[in-house]
Amino acid sequence: MSATSRLRSPVALLIAFGAALVLAAGAAAVTAAAVTSSAPPPPVVTTGFPSGGSNPGIFTDTCARSTTAPNDPIMMPGMTGMSMQHDFFGNPAVDASSTAAMLRAGSTTCSTSADASAYWTPVVYQNGAALVPQRTLLYWRTPAGLASSTRTMPEGISLIAGDETATAPQSTSVVDWTCTTTASDPRPGRAALPHDCPAGSQLRLVITFPNCWDGHTMDGRDRAGAVYSTSAGCPASHPVHIPQLVLHVSYPTTSGAGITLSTGPQTQGPPVTGHADFVSGWQQSRMDADTAACDTAQVRCGPVKGVEATPQGGRVQP
Repeated sequence: MSATSRLRSPVALLIAFGAALVLAAGAAAVTAAAVTSSAPPPPVVTTGFPSGGSNPGIFTDTCARSTTAPNDPIMMPGMTGMSMQHDFFGNPAVDASSTAAMLRAGSTTCSTSADASAYWTPVVYQNGAALVPQRTLLYWRTPAGLASSTRTMPEGISLIAGDETATAPQSTSVVDWTCTTTASDPRPGRAALPHDCPAGSQLRLVITFPNCWDGHTMDGRDRAGAVYSTSAGCPASHPVHIPQLVLHVSYPTTSGAGITLSTGPQTQGPPVTGHADFVSGWQQSRMDADTAACDTAQVRCGPVKGVEATPQGGRVQP
């Protein structure tokens, strides 16, 4: 199915069509501007939050598991029960036929009701038994070098990170296994394969999404629509800098032994096939506001909560 036919939202259609026109004219800067909302985003108070400095500007979102099912609305739309088993986070109404327009304004398991998106990862098993994800932390980040040209996440976009067909360990810049932090180990190491964690922590899967968009491809099934930035920034083929989504999924085990991932409705395979999917169901005005106040402004905002997706944890400076 083509990317255009998957666009059910009129707003998304206008965004994609307008961006395609300016790209054809060779105006990359105009393309980037076209994906932002026409109205200025509502203000977000970031008093007391630290500046990014050498760290990326960022805001975070936490989502509990909403359901587990053999569905994949991006890669296998409408094919209920035929995908590998996935753990879904965010909108609990997601099914094999879900679109961004259907998700938006729905309910959610996330820390802000402004985020009714669907996020999903393959089910993780240990010695054949499914592990129930304990917590999924979402980072929306932008490094300083890209901040001035970063635009908001486009309304209705879907993205995929990682390779479910991998036969060898993937780059740790895309998929890595680590442990949750502890007081004695605040910066645990990362590796391409699951490994043991110290007492008091949990095994964690980290998936990093691409952050350079071509300005018109809205359907994540066409993975050519988004790529990763380099030290030189985004390539001319994908000139639109968007916030980088990073999923941190924690599992109730300290052991890296016997870990497998779902590969079908009833099958499992090696842990090298880590990946994640995202269909945006954000209320666009709130995504715009947090991106502007935290990512573009290079502020280390805390977790966003409530209907206004308000960053929490700022401290008024004396």
